[in-house]
Amino acid sequence: MKISIKHLQDGLHTFRFIEPVSACGVMGHANLNADVEVVVELEKSSPHLFLNNQVRTVGSFVCDRCLDEFSMSLEERVRVVFSSDPDLVAMADEEIRPLAKDANEIDITDEVRDALLLAVPIKTVCRPDCKGLCPGCGANLNKESCRCGPQPQAVRWAGLDKFLEKS
Repeated sequence: MKISIKHLQDGLHTFRFIEPVSACGVMGHANLNADVEVVVELEKSSPHLFLNNQVRTVGSFVCDRCLDEFSMSLEERVRVVFSSDPDLVAMADEEIRPLAKDANEIDITDEVRDALLLAVPIKTVCRPDCKGLCPGCGANLNKESCRCGPQPQAVRWAGLDKFLEKS
């Protein structure tokens, strides 16, 4: 994803892209298949470019509790700074991207890819109150009751039962 900066005046500019996930630098990710919307607010203040990138898409997931498939909206915001000031770039390590003084465009593919990958949650659940699967019979407790039946109580807890009956 490239943005032409050759004729940009100082000030705030907004760009909007809708691209396939492969154009965003993500190849073969199991959860990301839908188009990606990228909204870039670019503030040009020579010799710097300040970008606020908002990345949105829909991911396909399998619930970690009940194993149902579901879709979830993903959104991530990333701030990026490009600068042609070599002293500032050298001082800031990786926080500021170098920009050639005669650059005609900037490529934000790496930043969009990173934002997409950061938006994918480590643990996915279809809904916050998902009950999951019964460890005994494997029933999806969101859709049906457990088929295990009453479980025999361990003898070691019998004393507690007597205590609870008295109170």
